[in-house]
Amino acid sequence: MPYPPYVHSVIANSDDAAWPVQGQGINECGCTVAANALNLLAGARLFDKDSFVREAGLLFNRGLGGSISPVTGWLIKRHGYGTHFGNLLHTDPEPVLRDLLDRNVPVVVEIGSNYVGPFVIYGQHSILLIGYSKPSPDGSSALREEYYFVDSQWPSLGGFDLHANDAIGNGVVTPFPGNRTIARDDFLRQYQTRIYYPVFRSQADHDAWYQANIRPESGAPLIGWVNSTLLAGSYDIWVGPGSTARLG
Repeated sequence: MPYPPYVHSVIANSDDAAWPVQGQGINECGCTVAANALNLLAGARLFDKDSFVREAGLLFNRGLGGSISPVTGWLIKRHGYGTHFGNLLHTDPEPVLRDLLDRNVPVVVEIGSNYVGPFVIYGQHSILLIGYSKPSPDGSSALREEYYFVDSQWPSLGGFDLHANDAIGNGVVTPFPGNRTIARDDFLRQYQTRIYYPVFRSQADHDAWYQANIRPESGAPLIGWVNSTLLAGSYDIWVGPGSTARLG
């Protein structure tokens, strides 16, 4: 069944077979989101979240919240796909995210925030961004915009349901991509860290996109390396289509 015409999804087919994704266990979102992203690109269940938990080894600790953010990128690259640990805090995130989705590239993002003192360190939950809507009228005739996700603990932990965000009206089911829909304003409010991992089929494909559309923000070499590799990711500036960024 087709999606509504105002919807863009990295997977155009709403059939279950086109969505080889799975739910997570306790604190497994970082490993599960990596497996789900790769399986969507592969079009088959080739990767399992339990295997990714085992691969993470000592870097995964369920009692301490699971795995730190960079593990997600490491798992993706380990299996031959392309990504980087990026941060959109210093640029407008929407042109970046929508450009990737228009290229049918799913994006791992982190919502919510974990704090160490006054500092935000990583998000509380990793989800896979797989689509967005163009402005469309809602029930009150106001314009509504949405983003669509595969959330491995939606609508609840252990209750993963691929059809949780489908709409039913007058006995007719309208499918939407993934299993979770978040209104645009609500997503941007929850997306405080601006951490993202675009997931390409190869590192070469990723690097070509990055070099054409992104400029990393410069900083002190040692502090910059620690921050971009372990903490917040590289601060990326969008210089692709429609950019107003000024490069110094």
